Amino acid sequence: MIRKIYNRLTSPVLLLFFLIKYNGIWGLKKHLLHCTNVKDRDIQIYDTFFSRYGSWIGYNSLIAGEPCFPHGYYGVFISGGAKIGRNVVIFQHVTIGSNALYNNKNTGSPTIGDNVYIGAGAKIIGNIIIGDNCRVGANAVVYEDMLPDSVAVQSPTRIIQKSNLDNRFYSQRNGKLVYFKDGDWIEDNDKKI
Repeated sequence: MIRKIYNRLTSPVLLLFFLIKYNGIWGLKKHLLHCTNVKDRDIQIYDTFFSRYGSWIGYNSLIAGEPCFPHGYYGVFISGGAKIGRNVVIFQHVTIGSNALYNNKNTGSPTIGDNVYIGAGAKIIGNIIIGDNCRVGANAVVYEDMLPDSVAVQSPTRIIQKSNLDNRFYSQRNGKLVYFKDGDWIEDNDKKI
């Protein structure tokens, strides 16, 4: 009980201390990205900042310059492996996420060029490249490369029937390939990294 009260009081104080020490959240992100001895506490402080907005921006995502968030960080998710260029505008509830399906052609995280405008609710998924000066419309789902100076808009949903889909979520933990099942991470000895 006392520990919970202590944690509630110290968490905002530590967050404020880190924001001042590193000149804002992007300074703390830069520190975490380039520090050779990252402490779990430092990552927790970083994650606490974004969790207050219902968002998550991986500390190990590569962001060339501070992005513009016109409506704040609300609901924004940026995968840890994502690469984002300069002068990118990101509206609320945007997902820039990794494709973690094993042996998929787009397994990995997106690379987003400079001067890209990403509308509210847009989803950019997988190991794809969004070229410079692109615009991703609100609620558009992009899973293929976009050439520079192009626009993606929402299209009608297509449903494609498949059989034997393996939708397990794979991740790499301690140098081993694992998948998520029933609340646990299970090592998959049949597949190689």
